[in-house]
Amino acid sequence: MYSRMEYLIKLMEVIEELKEEVERGIPIIVEGKKDVKSLRNLGVDGIFITVSRTPIFEIADELIANNIREVILLTDFDKRGRQFARAIVDELQSRGIKVNTEIRKKIIKYSHGDLKDVESLYIYISRRIEGIRF
Repeated sequence: MYSRMEYLIKLMEVIEELKEEVERGIPIIVEGKKDVKSLRNLGVDGIFITVSRTPIFEIADELIANNIREVILLTDFDKRGRQFARAIVDELQSRGIKVNTEIRKKIIKYSHGDLKDVESLYIYISRRIEGIRF
């Protein structure tokens, strides 16, 4: 079992892993603009694909048209987000696109399930860092 500090460190390592993947040019699928803002505030700056207002098949078509064969999936962590993730994974994998869900799973694990959405990630981490006593 990890301490609060160890969970925060693990969560920060996941963010670093995400940055490395983005530097390789792998786009991140998120639900909306607030998710993008949260991730950018954490220093993640890459290609973001927002999917809340676009049918999944259209996103798959666009990825294939742009020769993108791998994505990172960061939908929200609530029930709706899990269902959305499942639908996206099914559609994209059926088209031969690799979907990285590991980063999403690690964020859920190291946030103790306290996070409900990606847009809260920056605030969640910021508050944890502020609460550290040295």
